[in-house]
Parts: sequence; structure tokens; C-alpha cells
Amino acid sequence: MATLGELYDTAGEHLRAAAEALPTWADPAYRSASAQQLERVIVRMRDRLEAGAEEVQSPVEADLAAQLGRACGALRTARRLLSAEEGGKPRPNELSGAGQAVAAVRDLVESHRGPDRVPVTAYAYLLGTRAARAYITRRTAELAWEAGRVAQALSSGVRDPGVEAAFAEARSCLDQGSVFGRTGTRDADEGIAAFPFALPVEPVQALASDPLRELTVRLGEDCERLGRVAFETLHERSDHRLSGSDLQQMARWTAMARLLSGRVLLRIAEGHADAAVTSALKESAGVLRGSAQAWQQAAAAWHRVVDLADPRAHPRLPPPSYKIVRQGKVVRLPRITPHPGAVVSHTVVVRVGQLLFGAHWQPGEQPGEPRSRTAILADARGEGPLVAALYRLPASGWQLAMAAPLAVRRAQGALVTDSVDHRPQRLPGEMRFHSVHPRQVENLIGAYAPVMTAEHAAAGALLNLAKYARTDVPRALLDADAHRLLAEQQGWARQRQENGPTARQRRVEAERVQPPVRRPRGSRW
Repeated sequence: MATLGELYDTAGEHLRAAAEALPTWADPAYRSASAQQLERVIVRMRDRLEAGAEEVQSPVEADLAAQLGRACGALRTARRLLSAEEGGKPRPNELSGAGQAVAAVRDLVESHRGPDRVPVTAYAYLLGTRAARAYITRRTAELAWEAGRVAQALSSGVRDPGVEAAFAEARSCLDQGSVFGRTGTRDADEGIAAFPFALPVEPVQALASDPLRELTVRLGEDCERLGRVAFETLHERSDHRLSGSDLQQMARWTAMARLLSGRVLLRIAEGHADAAVTSALKESAGVLRGSAQAWQQAAAAWHRVVDLADPRAHPRLPPPSYKIVRQGKVVRLPRITPHPGAVVSHTVVVRVGQLLFGAHWQPGEQPGEPRSRTAILADARGEGPLVAALYRLPASGWQLAMAAPLAVRRAQGALVTDSVDHRPQRLPGEMRFHSVHPRQVENLIGAYAPVMTAEHAAAGALLNLAKYARTDVPRALLDADAHRLLAEQQGWARQRQENGPTARQRRVEAERVQPPVRRPRGSRW
């Protein structure tokens, strides 16, 4: 799954290859067809600067778009003078590849908004920031420079002075737009390079026939889907809401995924040559174990609570009595389709388990002996990519933990319980279940606060482990900005600022600014 930065890199490589591959002996029809393809590439580059811009264009964007438009006009003039307006059907070559890459940039950006232009992921808000738009403008300016080299190659060997002047004008416009575009976008946010495609919330099952070398890639795609589930829950973007059964099952699967991830790290730590890396691996595994415990406690909070709208997860019920059977009051529980997020959470467990135990592993089976350290690293493409892939788990889990309380609030009206501690006094004895108590709802909601803390700690531990593995995780910058925006939208960041820092936080901050004085041994003061 290519990112925004990778698509821009691909387009630039195609343009450089096109400039080198154009022959100087090309006939007018060939030059006209190539000019037509180059014009299409430039038009798509300009559309990326103008389409979907809710904010007013900056002067740098407007200037670059104008220069790209002038370059297109000059290319049309060259084609008209070449007496080959159509130039035949363009053949697949480097220019067509560049056009496809630029079109993919547009598709990637648009995938984060629905048909009504409403954001469907938290990352969509980042695209509207000034720094993000500056990044897109700068990368477009870099492509304009490469396109100018193609225009220069098209003018090589041309005998008609008018055609040569038209290609030279196109190159001049592209060069000027590129220089001013790169100079005026020095505040571009490099983290936007890790911008991913927004995948639909459609589970992709993990099969035993799936190549093991694709596990980490597909694991990242599953995390993208879970992040979108969280955003849709926070903003009510989906008709299929998370039920109590979905939340309970997702918490259980997520806890198992964290335990398996920790076991993967412990397996990698066995026989490691670097003692510091071994210690970091074991520490990260311990933090993941703590995250698993937090998720398990969140699942345990649902033990005596049933969602009548989706009673798939419920306490063990006694068999119906003879009297109820004779009266025909036996009721079968409805079969409800699980939320896609619950299915994706199960798939994540299967993928991590396949990485650890092999392609045929399934939850509920005897795990057996884990695979060798060498085999795991070979399929994960090394320690660095493995840590970067596992980081995606707590990053998306943090978003799920943030969205869960809102899902509990929405399902509150259909929640019942058989808890004896909260049973109303005047409830008839034959009625086992009754409406959930408000205190139980608060307990359900409060169970996800430790989860957010634990997931944050797990993500930090894995990022620290990535430093030991000498691997950059550019996605972490993007996730940090998205998480900050989500927290601000929920009002938690504002509330934390109003309450002020705790005493412990003030002490830690004071020690960071001025370390505590160490008393010499034997001193009385």
C-alpha cells in the first residue's frame, strides 16, 4: 500500500526516465503524442493544487498553478505546429506511468473523504492544514522540474523554430514554477509523506494460503480499517454501530493480539547479539502485556451486561424450564451480523499468530512451538520493519479506546444486566435481567481510560525499540497529529488544560528543567 510520498517519488522517477528515453530523431507524430501525454500529467498536477481546496489558495499555490497552466498552453502550441494535433493513441511508456502515479495521488487524498466531501478518517483534517498543503505544493514543484526536463528533451533535434520556441517556453514556465514553489514551501510538514490510502471497512480474512511475507503489510491495512472504525464511531459516519457484544469481543481479540505481539518480541530477543536491544525487546514485550491486561479488564466489565440489540455475548443461561416450554415462551436469540471492526480485530489476532506459529494457526487451537527467530525476521523483512508494523497495533488501539465510550453511550438504552448488586428491590423474582444501572455504564466507560494510557505507553515503547533497530517510523508523526486532533475534538485536551498539571507532573517537569541535587555521601544536609 503506497503512501503519498512514495507516489510522488514514483511519478518523479517516471518523468526522469521519460526525459532520458526520448530519442532525438523522433518524428513529429511521436513528439506530438509525447507532448500530449506530458500535458495530461501537468494537468493532473495542477488539479491537485486546485481541486477540493476548502481554504483559499496561497500565493505560492496560485503562482505554481498559473505556471503549470502556461506550460500546458505552450505544449498545445507545439502540437499544433507539429501538424499532428491528435498524435495517435499514446502508447504505454514512462509518461503514462507518471500520469498514473499523479492520478493515484488524487485518489489517495480523495479516499479520506466520502462522496459528500465529509471526512471519513481523522487524517483528512490534516490535509487542510497549511503545512500539509505546503508539502503537496513542494512535491508538485519538484515534479514540475522533472517535467521541464521532459520538455527540454522534446525540443532536442527539432528543426522548426516555432516548435522549438514552444517547447522552450513550456520548460521555462515549469522551471520558474518549480523554483518559486520549492522556495515558498520551506514550512512543509514532512510527516505528510506517510499519508496512506483510506481503506474501506471491509474485512479481509486471513487465510492459511496467504504468503507469510505479506503478513506485516496486511497487518498495517487491518490497522487502517480499525482506525476508520474508530473515527466513524466518534462522528456517527456509519449506519452499523458498535454494539455491546462487538465491544466485548473486540476487547478480547485486541488483548490476545497484544499478548501474541509481546511473544513475538520475546522470540526475537532469544539469542540476540546486542544486550541493549535484547533489554529493549523484553521491555516492549512487558508493556504490550500491560496493554493486553487493560483490554482484558475492559472486556471483563461487560461480563454481567447484555446488549439486547445484539445479545451474541451474554452470560451462560440456564436451560428453559418445563413450564416455559409448555407455554411456548421459549425465545431464540436473534442472529446479528457482527460489526466489521469486530471481524477485523479477530483477523489481526490471526495474522500475528501466523507470524509467530505458522500459516495454519487459528485462535483456540494449541499454539505449539513458536517459529524460529530467523523465520520470523525473514517474513517480517527484518527487526526494523517488524517493530514498525507492530507499532501500528497500539496506534490504532488508542483510537478504538477513545471511540468506545461513545459507543457505550449510544447502546445504553438497550443494555440489561443480571447483576445482583444493582438489582431493583421491587423486581419480580422470575425476572433475571433488568435495566443496567447508571453506575455500571460509568464503569464500562471508565474501563477504557486505562486502555488509552496503556496503548500510549506501548506505542512509545515500540518507537523507542525502533531507534535501537535504527528504523525510522514516519507514520508516528502523522499518528501523533491525528491523535492530537481527535483529543481536541473530544474536549479532553481542553479539560486537562483547565484542570492543570498534577503534582507528579509538575515535579517531573521541574526535574527535567533542573535535575535534583545529589547529596554527597555522609552529608548532613
